[in-house]
Amino acid sequence: MKPKHVLYFVVSVFAILGVLMAVFPKDGIRLTDDWILYFPSFEEMFIDKGKNKIDTDSIVGNQFNIDSLMPLDDSIKEIDLEELKKLLTPLEFPKDKPHALDNFFEKLNNLDKEQKVRIMHYGDSQIEGDRITAYFRSKLQGRYGGLGMGLCSPVAVYSQFSILQESSQNWYRYTGFGMIDNRVNHVKYGPMIAFNRFAPLTDSVWKCPETKYSGWLSFSKSDIGYSNTKKFKEIYIYYGNAKEKSRLRILSNDEVLVTDSLQKGDSLFVYKYVSSDYIDNVKFEFEGYDSPDIYAVSFEDATGVYVDNIPLRGSSGTVFTTTNGGLLVQSFAVLGTDLFILQFGGNSVPYIEDKKSAEQFGNYFYYQLAFLKNAVPNACFIVIGPSDMAVKLKADFETYPNLENIIEEIRKATHKAGGVYWDMYKAMGGENSMTAWVNADPPLAGTDYTHFTPYGTSVIANMFYNAFILEATEYTKRMKNEQIDK
Repeated sequence: MKPKHVLYFVVSVFAILGVLMAVFPKDGIRLTDDWILYFPSFEEMFIDKGKNKIDTDSIVGNQFNIDSLMPLDDSIKEIDLEELKKLLTPLEFPKDKPHALDNFFEKLNNLDKEQKVRIMHYGDSQIEGDRITAYFRSKLQGRYGGLGMGLCSPVAVYSQFSILQESSQNWYRYTGFGMIDNRVNHVKYGPMIAFNRFAPLTDSVWKCPETKYSGWLSFSKSDIGYSNTKKFKEIYIYYGNAKEKSRLRILSNDEVLVTDSLQKGDSLFVYKYVSSDYIDNVKFEFEGYDSPDIYAVSFEDATGVYVDNIPLRGSSGTVFTTTNGGLLVQSFAVLGTDLFILQFGGNSVPYIEDKKSAEQFGNYFYYQLAFLKNAVPNACFIVIGPSDMAVKLKADFETYPNLENIIEEIRKATHKAGGVYWDMYKAMGGENSMTAWVNADPPLAGTDYTHFTPYGTSVIANMFYNAFILEATEYTKRMKNEQIDK
């Protein structure tokens, strides 16, 4: 073949490719439900998009232990808080409420008087198994005191980091989120937005059966859990909606601690057992003609900080207004809730297609915050926004197109409700950071490009904890300065 013929051929090929680049649909041509045919554009072939480059080694290397820099006894006084704030992703306060966490920090600083401080950490699957919460709880209890993991689902639906759970096979779990069982004829799901039973559901025409039902629950120490969750003195059972009394027996390491009964009735009841010594490896045995709806069990000490892990898999966080408000208000009052941490948004990301849809989600989320604020007027709120999430677009994994719109709407809703926002997306590095976290060595996130690995969980939890303690320390210094000025 002559050189000119080769040249003509090459030029023709490039011409055809150029035409295809110009006319081929940007979103590709859908061949089937699962296959889309793409062709690269001129920009994709020849122009550097300037994608955000994330240095995960630097992110991990810049982590620090804030407790060593800011001990509770204030023995190190020369730390410049504003300079330290530059090293982390700080909490973002509403412009009109720069001290929105003061109520909580005041209680935290007065634990001798308060005895207990309670934080309820609600979230989606990102916190399942006590992920993120466990680290935050361990650090807070190490700093301020407290033993035990707080609220725990009676029936485990996934493995727990902090405690090992087993149960008899006849337990039923009903949730007020996700796939809701239409046999449940009420919306009284309680503080964990779920209830558990060892007997079938009942209704208004219930008749007492001839034989009793029975079931057991077991909670034991986890080898990988933090030491602060492995022993406790106080046990609580939150329950209600029972047609008949039921018998309860509590054991620890096969030794019977107490034999008692649970009440019948529609109200919220709390059974409390207090041990004179620290205990672990607890088993509950139940027997009765009907089972109460058991909302939660809790393991605690007499004093300290308690951080409840409440994961709602698949939820976008818009569940509080769809459950029984009276039961929730009563539950929060009995629990003594001082701070809500809400970590949602990720489950909505794949379904929000434009800015208007993001605004609508922000409005729905605001109603949840307003409801909780009305339910517990003196409680404070921190919202942790969604992480970066990546979807495969053509050949590469990239941040979901509307993720930043969703984050901005959640931030606006949070501040409108008087809450404080923490930007997990920004802490990770922003746009396309999830891909970098997945490809880190060792990996910081899983290949679903959504969830953190255990290592990544500890990194992101430390980031949040540092931001939290910085504000707590700033509050303490501000209070001391105000006392001096007086």
